[in-house]
Amino acid sequence: MKKWLTILLNISLIIAFTWIGKGIVAITHIPIPGSIIGMVLLFFGLQSGWIKLSWVEAGAALLISEMLLFFIPAVVGFMQYSWMFGIKGLVILFIVVSGTALMMISTGVISEKILARKSGEVRRWFPRYFI
Repeated sequence: MKKWLTILLNISLIIAFTWIGKGIVAITHIPIPGSIIGMVLLFFGLQSGWIKLSWVEAGAALLISEMLLFFIPAVVGFMQYSWMFGIKGLVILFIVVSGTALMMISTGVISEKILARKSGEVRRWFPRYFI
């Protein structure tokens, strides 16, 4: 019971930051979603030490583990507009695959540069397996 109460309080804190972000957007009319502003505020709170990781860790872990439930509306939308994916499906597939590949390559290159800098090695911009 104590575990579930802790998780509920963790999720409540995460939701509070989302509401704070939405309030900031309502007041300032920034063209960024309030939930994003709230998560950025939570991130800076964690980085600065104002908020301890233990205050949100269990709740965030539960939300991430149950993330599939949050995508059910997207699946329903896909089923409702399946004709659009039939017509433009190849274009969407190309965009998704190329975007994923670009992100994987850029993440790998940046990670290698960071690791090389930490270890003191001097490496070329592209790893050997690209040349």
